[in-house]
Amino acid sequence: MARSIDLIVDLNKQIEKATLDENFSRVLLLDTKRRELIQSLATNADFKADELSLNILKTTAEKNQTLINEITTKMTELTRITGGKIKMLRSYRKTF
Repeated sequence: MARSIDLIVDLNKQIEKATLDENFSRVLLLDTKRRELIQSLATNADFKADELSLNILKTTAEKNQTLINEITTKMTELTRITGGKIKMLRSYRKTF
């Protein structure tokens, strides 16, 4: 099962990169894969959680909470900007 933990660590790195690139669809895809992997670990009777695995899972949960806050802030800002551009385009059309 150490391999599964390695996959989670790799997915965490990919999610961080996609977040920095503001590639939200990729973040969602990778997070879905990560959640499926974590769920499969939780239901696998052969998985024996050691201290390292538990720390990785704890850190993943903490980073995920921070990531949710960051993405929410970025999405709110993008929505605000998009709304402003839509208003600008509507007023532009009305003048012609």
